Amino acid sequence: MAQTVSVVIPTYERPEFLPGSIKTAVEQTYDDIEVIVIDDGSKELYADKMVSEFSESVSCVRHEDNKGLSAARNTGIRNANGEYIAFLDDDDRWHKTKIARQVEAIKKDKQVGLVTCLVASISPDNEIIYCETSAPDGDCSEELLIGNSIGTPSRVLVRRKAINDVGAFDESLPTKQDWDFYMRLCQNWRVGAVEDYLCFRTIHESMSSSPESSKNDNETILDKHKARIRERGLWDLARAEVAERVGRAYLKGGDLKTARQHLRDSVSLDPTVRRRILLGLSYTHPNIVNRVTALKRAVQLRQSDCSELDLNSAEVPGLEL
Repeated sequence: MAQTVSVVIPTYERPEFLPGSIKTAVEQTYDDIEVIVIDDGSKELYADKMVSEFSESVSCVRHEDNKGLSAARNTGIRNANGEYIAFLDDDDRWHKTKIARQVEAIKKDKQVGLVTCLVASISPDNEIIYCETSAPDGDCSEELLIGNSIGTPSRVLVRRKAINDVGAFDESLPTKQDWDFYMRLCQNWRVGAVEDYLCFRTIHESMSSSPESSKNDNETILDKHKARIRERGLWDLARAEVAERVGRAYLKGGDLKTARQHLRDSVSLDPTVRRRILLGLSYTHPNIVNRVTALKRAVQLRQSDCSELDLNSAEVPGLEL
């Protein structure tokens, strides 16, 4: 007997994206799906109207005020009836088999609390930007104490029992609540994976936060879990990861001097080859950094299976080309 999967879709002031996300959820090959749209206080009441155009399996819950992404996801969890819960940002899309294949994977092992898949990042025009070459799998308890190796919640299917075990998203955190959630969950549960591109994440130019904000947000998560990270002997590695991420952000923004300061910190804490190369780039010129970045991205695309992806609306409902 099929077990219900609840799909939670938060939306806020983005009526242009919501219909596609609902469509990508309701047209999954898995039969027993309910979709819960959370309107997080949008000024225009578009979500109710759009939801009414779909079947009774799609419902809408509205926040009178904007409470943030974590609060919206938590409202969805509280209203969900499913044994499994999937999260979907309103601008992301799924392959039609995503839920069916993830349910199959999670049923194989009662110790698995969360299942991932490969993610392809695309532009708003559906141009492939980047494709992952692997999906997190197995015991991720330590790697998540160092950095968020899972990433977007749109890629995961979570066992409801696991959420009940560790708690939902921490609404007191300003950002990075997904990393905190995975970190807590994976101390008690294993991760499963479907090694196929089933999640298509839309990347917008406006998504990048300032490097300094990124630094502060990441350090807030480390501080919350400081005792556990130190207990595992991972404190320097976690700090090195944050320093590298911030340094890369400054490299991307063209501030090579500030990037150099953070990358030096990352190398001193954990001197990997990649970090040494990034540090070397900080002594060049922004144009060289941009060329190297573009070349690396092109090589990664050629080495991945991106060229074989079928981005049509039949395979990826809601992704209109």
